[in-house]
Amino acid sequence: MEQKKCRFCHSLLTNTFLDLGVSPLANSFVAPESSYKMEPFYPLHTFVCNSCLLVQLDEFESPQNIFHNYLYFSSYSSSWLLHAKQYVE
Repeated sequence: MEQKKCRFCHSLLTNTFLDLGVSPLANSFVAPESSYKMEPFYPLHTFVCNSCLLVQLDEFESPQNIFHNYLYFSSYSSSWLLHAKQYVE
């Protein structure tokens, strides 16, 4: 079994921060005609690096698989735009 290494400083990851089991991708939509198919689940086991204190997943999905059909655009949300405007002022 390969030892997990920190994505930032490359130290060995030995301390679990939080293990939430497995979960499907956030904001992924399963169309009704695909509801019979198994939805993929991914581990949410987080570690904290002893050297740089970065909290990170030991396994993660590629951005292409997460955002290939991403339907959220922050510019469409008037409440988010107002929040961002107030934050910078």
